[in-house]
Amino acid sequence: MTPDDRDSLDRHLGGAYQIVRELGRGAFATVYLARERVLHRLVAIKVLRLERAVSEAERERFMREARTAAHLDHPGIVPVLAFGETPTTMYMVMRYIDGESLAGRLEREGRLPPDEVRALLLD
Repeated sequence: MTPDDRDSLDRHLGGAYQIVRELGRGAFATVYLARERVLHRLVAIKVLRLERAVSEAERERFMREARTAAHLDHPGIVPVLAFGETPTTMYMVMRYIDGESLAGRLEREGRLPPDEVRALLLD
């Protein structure tokens, strides 16, 4: 992400957040680490990809995801703190959980022991 891209995204987010870096990217959205300017806390911001944001069906899907996640309360689910929308951007702000992703761990270690997989699935 270039400094210009970061500044542009900061403006789309209404200046409430300062983008620190990209955390991950998928076909549907990109997740960024950001600093919430007023509360001085780190958050994760999931932003609907621009090419998806032009589709009303994709925007509705993203909105449904945010609403569903906002109503869930479980230690294994990252809580949604806020949602925002502009004509070209949709985003949800979530608690930032520092640590390695399951995908990163699998890439680093390969297969996990069956007992550990069972424990993860039970959680």
